Amino acid sequence: MLAVAVSVGVLTCPVAEATAGDTAAGCDSGSWIAGTTNLCKGDLVHRDYVYDDYGADTGAGGSSTCSMPGQSSMTPTGDQRYPAGEENTADLRQLRVSVKNNRLSVTFALNALFDENSTVAVLAIDTDNDPATGGGSLPGVRISSRGWDSAAAFHAGMPGVAVDTTANTITGSLPMPTGSVWRIQALTAQSDGTVMNVAFRGDDERGPWFEDEQAAALHGGDISAFGYVVSADDLKSGVTRIADVGPGLHERVYKSDYTLGRGEGMTYQGIPGEQAAPIGQAFHFLGAYQPFAIYLPDKRGPHGLQLVLHGYCDALNFALGKPGMQQEFGEGRNRILVTPLGRGPAGWYSGPSERDVLDALDDTEAAYRVDTRQEIISGYSMGGYGTYRLAELYPDRFAGFIDWVGYTDCLTGTPLAGRCPLGGADGNPVDHVRNLRWVPGGMLYSGADVLVLPTSAIAVQQALATTGYQYQWWFHPVAEHGTYATLDDWRKESRYSSTMALAVNPPQVTYRYDPQLDSPTYGLRHDRAYWISGLTTAHDGHGDVDLTTQGCGGSLPVTMQTSGAGSDPVPWVSQGATVVGSRPLVRASRLTGSLSNIATVMVDVGPTCLSRLAIQYDVTTDGPVVIRFSDARSIRLPGAGRHTGTAAATPTAVQSIG
Repeated sequence: MLAVAVSVGVLTCPVAEATAGDTAAGCDSGSWIAGTTNLCKGDLVHRDYVYDDYGADTGAGGSSTCSMPGQSSMTPTGDQRYPAGEENTADLRQLRVSVKNNRLSVTFALNALFDENSTVAVLAIDTDNDPATGGGSLPGVRISSRGWDSAAAFHAGMPGVAVDTTANTITGSLPMPTGSVWRIQALTAQSDGTVMNVAFRGDDERGPWFEDEQAAALHGGDISAFGYVVSADDLKSGVTRIADVGPGLHERVYKSDYTLGRGEGMTYQGIPGEQAAPIGQAFHFLGAYQPFAIYLPDKRGPHGLQLVLHGYCDALNFALGKPGMQQEFGEGRNRILVTPLGRGPAGWYSGPSERDVLDALDDTEAAYRVDTRQEIISGYSMGGYGTYRLAELYPDRFAGFIDWVGYTDCLTGTPLAGRCPLGGADGNPVDHVRNLRWVPGGMLYSGADVLVLPTSAIAVQQALATTGYQYQWWFHPVAEHGTYATLDDWRKESRYSSTMALAVNPPQVTYRYDPQLDSPTYGLRHDRAYWISGLTTAHDGHGDVDLTTQGCGGSLPVTMQTSGAGSDPVPWVSQGATVVGSRPLVRASRLTGSLSNIATVMVDVGPTCLSRLAIQYDVTTDGPVVIRFSDARSIRLPGAGRHTGTAAATPTAVQSIG
């Protein structure tokens, strides 16, 4: 058939995105696996990757959001760039095609759109699904494809095209194509015709930003490989058909409740965070739609889950793209592996970056059959810092942790307390190791590491050794910072993590709360753990809680120090502590322990087995404290010292001790 570029006709109203409940669950609402295409009550809905709009790989080399010398895993494969201020404005997020009033209606939803004249969108249709007929250069852009028989370019100023810079949409329509089975193609480009993003690449794209195949095709000048075949009757009759996503590495996208800066798109400069420093905190990806890498194992669920936090300047799939990582932790342990973006390569897992990790974790739990008792957190370098930080701040969420060369002490080689003047870290994890009582961890460090020095590694080990908690610390004298990622051999830490299980309502809670680590703007408060909540401090600085309930009986673990040596993947020596027994707790309505710099604390009487019972307490404090119970009782401890007594069983009693 003759290929004809047709003009677009008038569209009477924009096509709005369907809300949840309008179609089958997850069809065109909520989060999604990038690159998938669904039929939703007759609408063809393609949901693309985000931040994958880097155009062709011309070999010129592209700029990155990373400023770390020698680090390039964050650099996109495509090397086309936007004019300043128009970044991300040809990043296709969703394409909707539907039959309305005997015309084909189309809406391109973009990740950002600041200027209505910045972006061109193109839809092409092979009306006979035959690549041997038609084809050629597509209208309005500098790219070709085989087989298309009709095509339309949509941009501001074209008759019938609506460009909405608030909704970030380009909407229009074209005459109903002939034929019964169509192959549809779509792309978005800068106003000069430079193609940045191509739809219908499938859910198995690869590369730092899941755009390797796109970048190669655009460099070759032909996007024939990317298209979607659909029956015209399915569109007309309102068919719903959900894409089937198989196991393997994918990108998943969720919609955040939070935005940064201008609230959409990205910025190469970044928005500075808490710390302005050579490797300071910055957030580069601003919009509501945030991607994360996910590896789905081939085995049936329920699955365990492992967060794999990326390092400074590392890409989403830096670790998850490695076969050894996939096989050892994904297939071998039947875990879904998740690497959040953290709002960019330098988020340091606090503020917006921390929020992103939690949201990606929540999204995965909601979308898949996950055993929440089998969730661990892990990370490399900066991601190792994030692993410590989040395991310590949310100990009741993780069964354990694995940390590779985790950053702790500002690159000085001498452990420091508080905020770091040389990096983007928000607090030193060594100061909060007491929170890991029920969260065992395996840590790998290197003797030849010039980024995370051996003194840092030793400081972590020494801090944990004083706690009596279960842990395993491996030191590899000849290894460097990137050795473990390069060798892709994770066997010993995988074995160590295999027995980790979440501690649910343990009898003893040891927790340090530091209000400086909160970020209320992003809904982040760290004032709770297990069965305590509502923590407030009496004065500036952190507060410490160490309380034990005997209401449920149970026991406390007894550990023994260990040491060892081995050679995988390179020679190592180890120190650690392992559980060798337990100390039983006699069941009694008792609450004992200590509180330091704490003004208020809430105790949940359900998981402590103290509901409706008179509670004997023996608590030492360094000042006045109010202990509230979830059944409306409370006791007031007037000052420093040891306080003993009984909280009456009356639900509304308020006792003052003095």
